[in-house]
Amino acid sequence: MIAVKLSGRVFDDRSLVKEYASILKSVEEKAVIITGGGTVARSYIEAARELGAGNYVLDVIGIEASRLNAWLMIAGLGEDAYPKPAESLGELLTALGYKRKVVMGGLQPGQSTATVAALAAEAVGARALINCANVDGIYDDDPRRNPNARKIQVIKASELATFLRSGALPGTYELADLWSLEILKRSRIPMYIVDGRRPALLLEVLRNGANPGSLVLPE
Repeated sequence: MIAVKLSGRVFDDRSLVKEYASILKSVEEKAVIITGGGTVARSYIEAARELGAGNYVLDVIGIEASRLNAWLMIAGLGEDAYPKPAESLGELLTALGYKRKVVMGGLQPGQSTATVAALAAEAVGARALINCANVDGIYDDDPRRNPNARKIQVIKASELATFLRSGALPGTYELADLWSLEILKRSRIPMYIVDGRRPALLLEVLRNGANPGSLVLPE
């Protein structure tokens, strides 16, 4: 059993969505796929904020946008997928009794999709969580500003949590938050972070056990 987190940015490019669907259909292993909200979420959240919406409404919009992307992935997976996004961990577990692939977006306001991915991975007993992100790994500095920034290939979840608290690692909020790391630690699930713009990297992790990005150990 595996868990795959797809950055919402993946859904800005239809060719990427199609390629991920093809790859996931080729994988015999059962999987839960968690989708982010991406551009759709950001656009609607910005519009709602300008109209005076509160944080609860903004969070709900983000959840619905992520579920819209889940519907898109379900369309790509066809008969391999449970025919609707799972809207709770209970529904996720039930759905896996019917289909090998289950797709879900957000679950509840105030909760990141990084946390949803960790919770889903824990619920299904995944051997790993593969985070197909909008970056190619964790760096010791912002690689967009510092050409000498070094990629951290292996890091402990506890170390990453310390860096998150201090703000020492830029951009990591898009990959994980403190609660998601605690879940991965308690359930002993490693997380691979790979460049979501290169779907073939997902196969490298699944079939070859490669680490083309960064590996977060549940320690």
